[in-house]
Amino acid sequence: MKTYDGAAFERFCAGLINEGFSPVRETEQRWWTGPLRPSLQPLTDATRMQICFYSGWPFRYAHVTVPGLRAEHAPQGTICLWAEDDPAQIAGRDLQVLWDRLDEWAATAQRGFRTEDRGLDSYLLFEKQNKYQAELPFGDLIRRGNNGYLAPLTAFRRGERALIIESGEAPQADDDKPRLKGAFYLRRDIGSSPRDLDQIRAALTHRQTKDLERGLAARTPAELAEPSGGYDFIVLAWPRHDREHDAVIVGFESQGASLLTTAMAATPNDIAARKRRAGPDVDLLDGKTVLVAGVGSVGGHVAVALASSGVGTVITHDNDYLKSGNLVRHVCPEYLVGYRKTLAVSMVIEDHAPWTNVKQREELPHDPGKLAAQIEGADLIVDCTGVFSLTAALAEICRRNAVPLITGALYHRGALARIQRQADGDTPIAARTTNPAYMDLPSEDPSALQARFLELGCTAPVNNAPPVAVLSTAVEIAHAAIDILTGRRHRTDERIVVFRPLQPPFDRTGTFDALRPETGNP
Repeated sequence: MKTYDGAAFERFCAGLINEGFSPVRETEQRWWTGPLRPSLQPLTDATRMQICFYSGWPFRYAHVTVPGLRAEHAPQGTICLWAEDDPAQIAGRDLQVLWDRLDEWAATAQRGFRTEDRGLDSYLLFEKQNKYQAELPFGDLIRRGNNGYLAPLTAFRRGERALIIESGEAPQADDDKPRLKGAFYLRRDIGSSPRDLDQIRAALTHRQTKDLERGLAARTPAELAEPSGGYDFIVLAWPRHDREHDAVIVGFESQGASLLTTAMAATPNDIAARKRRAGPDVDLLDGKTVLVAGVGSVGGHVAVALASSGVGTVITHDNDYLKSGNLVRHVCPEYLVGYRKTLAVSMVIEDHAPWTNVKQREELPHDPGKLAAQIEGADLIVDCTGVFSLTAALAEICRRNAVPLITGALYHRGALARIQRQADGDTPIAARTTNPAYMDLPSEDPSALQARFLELGCTAPVNNAPPVAVLSTAVEIAHAAIDILTGRRHRTDERIVVFRPLQPPFDRTGTFDALRPETGNP
């Protein structure tokens, strides 16, 4: 067996031998078997246990398995001593450390794990699992009822392993997806997680039990995740920790005259659950309105990032249509080619951040009065047009109306980017050319300009900044936007990012921040 520390592995194995363990034949010392640890004896009738070295040892600790052990944090008898991402597990390269950790686990298991110690992973404790990962509007279902609540569910397969569960009866869909039938059962705290169908039955109310039996009686022989005419799956949910609920999703399949039950991993896909992944600023951003001018390669990523971070309303302005050539750097997929970029970006936002209200507009006007009317009501304007005249017009109108502005653009074929903020207390963008606190951008190389290419049928040169520079610039703009929207103001009002060295002072990669007016320091 190959490990990342051969000497430690030899010492570990020598310790196992001294304690009566021996390697299992034809496993290349990956599996060992030996006497049960004394601390585990009150938890099982077994007399022996196994040690398994996982690939990556000692960065992944040696796992202890006790056949037949039924306890929390021990799916299929394999005892969970460290989380997979816990760096402390490397200490388990020392056999005594592993034993100490195992003894601590055994003592906790005997007196009972605290509620907060239990992961919401009940499907792992079920007697058998299947390959499917089920997505369901978990939070929405919980909020609809209380103890004894039941509701019909439907589901369809997507890809190789996903089972998408929806609330309600099977729709009269005109697609060719086979629809599965199931039921949702909500109970009060049921104690230990159910490990088989009998324990699920015991956890249900009389009404829920009758519903389950009717659904199972209506089945005809069918494979897992195939329509049977009756219940193809069920979901049992109950409160487990600090108002959080756990669930076990069980699929049914016919095995001869018998009914086989297996559990699958569950993932909530309701908006509240998805919003948890949007970051810590969700509540601060929820009521904000951001206008994004230009949703091309940079602006499209910015709009999606801000929406995904929790911004409540995003107004997009662009008059262009998505083309196949844009896909190299754009946030939108190929199937949206031919649609206006504002519509394409709004569809991506709907997928990523369904909580965001997206309003689509054509490109912003240069007329001062019309421009002022367009930005009215926005908490922040983000300019990603890269068009000097519009950027200058926005800077002036935003200054007059005291509306914060973030503008960002790429230069020198993506060698550098400049992100500017104009908000209360910042130097107006138009006044920065004469202020020594702000660095001048190097002039474009005439030979580089001549090297740019023209699109077929168009006289406009293509900005061929690489995708990495586009993404990095979008990230900087989004960071600057969130910084001002949350009121933190941690960033300076201007930043230049060098992706590829040019002439001094931009002859090294990195960031150049304008001096802070109040301190004179970056």
